[in-house]
Amino acid sequence: MNELEIRRRPVQARSAKTFDHILDTAIVVLEETGWDGFSTNLLAARAGIGIQTLYRYFPNKLSVVATLARRLISEWDSWFAVGGMNDFRGAGLERFVDRLKNQPGGVAIRQAMAASPALRALDREDNRRLALQFAGALVSRDEQLNLDDTVLAMLVTIEAAVAVVDLTFDLPTAEADKLIGLCIEMQNAFLVNRFPNLAKELS
Repeated sequence: MNELEIRRRPVQARSAKTFDHILDTAIVVLEETGWDGFSTNLLAARAGIGIQTLYRYFPNKLSVVATLARRLISEWDSWFAVGGMNDFRGAGLERFVDRLKNQPGGVAIRQAMAASPALRALDREDNRRLALQFAGALVSRDEQLNLDDTVLAMLVTIEAAVAVVDLTFDLPTAEADKLIGLCIEMQNAFLVNRFPNLAKELS
């Protein structure tokens, strides 16, 4: 069994309620303890259930946090689904940070993803998916663009933005805002330089 997968999905309403309660409690515990302090024993105790009940659904703490991460990744992706490139850049990046900081468990889960190679792989998969989405949109506007090269350029842009965003969580607000501003400036310059035929759309 993949260490990131759950053991079973709840079918009955009572089981589904227990499953959701475990995940809701996991968010609280992860926010309090961080990745290093998070454990299945602590989670079971805080959720008021036996450890065997938790293990009925989740084989380990990776599985619990991966389930939370996948839920949030789906939500994060939906933030970019409507505005596309316009929401990915500029004010869109600022909105992403604000939403993430106000999302229950958002920052704690991102920090856990940074601390665990297995969880980080989920983030990289999602970044590649977004890069393909944005690259497809750009290639549809300029048929001279090579899709593979465009995907790579978008992936570099996304990975750089994500790395900067993750750096901001522990910084004072003014310093974090300055860092995000510089990231946006570099991102815009890179994209306009890389895709000059689309400069007007990207500016």
